[in-house]
Amino acid sequence: MCTLYLFWWLRFWDFLRSWHNRRQEYAPLAVDLDDFARGGRDRASLDIRQDLAGPKWLLGRLIAYSSLVLLGIYMLCTHELPSDHRFKPRVQLANRVPKREGYGTGEKIFIAASFYNNELVLPYWTTEITKLINYLGSDNVFVSIVESYSSDNSPALLRKFDQKLEVMGVPHRILTQDTSITRPAPAGVSISTSLARIEFLAAVRNLVMEPLVAGGGYDRVLFSNDVFVQSESMVELLSTRDGDYDMACALDFHNRGLYDLWVLRDRLGRLTSALWPYFLEDTGFRAVMAEEPAPVFTCWNGIVSILAEPFLPIALRHGRLSTSPLPRPLPPSHPAYPQWANVTPALTPPLVFRASAPNECFSSESFNLPYDLRRQFALEKIYVNPRVLTAYLWRYYLWFKIITRHWAVKWFMETVEKGDGIDLAKLVLGNPADVWPWDGGDCQPQPFG
Repeated sequence: MCTLYLFWWLRFWDFLRSWHNRRQEYAPLAVDLDDFARGGRDRASLDIRQDLAGPKWLLGRLIAYSSLVLLGIYMLCTHELPSDHRFKPRVQLANRVPKREGYGTGEKIFIAASFYNNELVLPYWTTEITKLINYLGSDNVFVSIVESYSSDNSPALLRKFDQKLEVMGVPHRILTQDTSITRPAPAGVSISTSLARIEFLAAVRNLVMEPLVAGGGYDRVLFSNDVFVQSESMVELLSTRDGDYDMACALDFHNRGLYDLWVLRDRLGRLTSALWPYFLEDTGFRAVMAEEPAPVFTCWNGIVSILAEPFLPIALRHGRLSTSPLPRPLPPSHPAYPQWANVTPALTPPLVFRASAPNECFSSESFNLPYDLRRQFALEKIYVNPRVLTAYLWRYYLWFKIITRHWAVKWFMETVEKGDGIDLAKLVLGNPADVWPWDGGDCQPQPFG
């Protein structure tokens, strides 16, 4: 692409030069300097006019404009950071020469998603998912999608994608125009109506997960929201910490920065900032500054990769879950409280998406899932990968994926701004010695008993 831009600019330069040379073939009109003098114009003003219209002035302008254009082309061609495209060559190879076994690690990936009125997202999303499938290998994936209650072209786009997966030989289940789960009518922003919406979203996500729960056979779940995300970014997410994680999340963006701050909590259970580097605690702050996965308490943020075993019935599990008792009891507010004595993650019922219980702090199904992953299954390796960026609108995706990730912008952020002391923004009420990390349940932190 950059070579093409440079080629056309050189062609344009040749055109300007030949046009200028043709202009020199014409003789200038004769000018009576006495007439200019009689009209109040002296020889000096004429010389200035001749200089302004002369070849030197034109050449100077062409050089200035050419420098700006070439600088723009260079900035455009170098916008990607090395960490943003380290999987790009291999993904491109996989799509030039697809193989059923793929080019990845051989892990079995259950790709899951749900959609509603997403005709603007789906063409990009299905294209990038196709690239991802070619990288992972059609023998190593299952695609499960549920679309419901859309009034736009989403069902038709997904039916077209269904046909494509059929041709590729990819096992899949795509439900369109599904009404098996009643959608609550929007009615204000009260807790009760919000809870009904979250119960609906949880039920839809559980419907998406049905093929995995029924048959097992997959190592990880890649669950995507209706976001713009690149195929190599999804490979990056799956490769977080070289696979040493229980759940890895992307970052999702909106007009002012990080979007889903309701779900994302730092490793101490505290809220985060919408502005880079997002975390107010030192460990997460330094991880994001170094472009490394940051440990968190919970996250979701557009797209996630989760260990599949907790979703499976006990009989379908493969021994990846601990057989030791849970390190901490569930808080009384949890819907599974009280647990039987010496309960182990290996014998805990399958993980599901759910709304908050009556006595719990009101949260979304996207928060409760990693919370249950941590508290019921003792799977605490939960990370945010700052290299994986998503957005729900195209303009925000371009801004945060390309503009704010440009090396020049990153250089300024990392060497000049340096987070502007965001990690020092700490507020402690009372005795600092009594501070403890929040562990879910009540909306306010409570001491461990």
